[in-house]
Amino acid sequence: MTLEKFNRKLEFPSSKLAYLGAVALIAMMLLTTADVIGRYFFNKPILGALEITEFLVLILIFSFLAHTQAKNGHVSVDILFLHFPQSVRTIVDFINHLLCLGLMALIAYMSFMRALEIKSFGEATNNLGIVKYPFALFLVFGCAVLCIEYLRDLIDVFSNKKKGNNS
Repeated sequence: MTLEKFNRKLEFPSSKLAYLGAVALIAMMLLTTADVIGRYFFNKPILGALEITEFLVLILIFSFLAHTQAKNGHVSVDILFLHFPQSVRTIVDFINHLLCLGLMALIAYMSFMRALEIKSFGEATNNLGIVKYPFALFLVFGCAVLCIEYLRDLIDVFSNKKKGNNS
């Protein structure tokens, strides 16, 4: 398998996860709209709308983090970076992606430990009784997929390829 094929296979989870994020965004918009209409026009808000919205926001954020990284869409301040020689930029890119990978791996690990704790305590939401640990595990999954994207970035640094407009 060539490096390019391997790299494309690694992109699969982040691209598919972005679709789930889009569904979460649409669901959140519909729920919020229905809740506002129910609250202000019929004096009947949707029970647990805030709880569901909180979970949808979590899904939304951790669905798009990896996809945004794959598309080089995160904000970066590179006013000085662009004036560095290419060799220095490569080293800085490598260190940046390595640090981000380490940080996301640590967040994924700590979140996994917290998810196990939430499961053992049986934590659930107050109004609807929705069990919380699957959403904590989703956070772990989103961080793991972002780690894959940082691995892809490290592969790109080693193969001297540039993603997006970082050149």
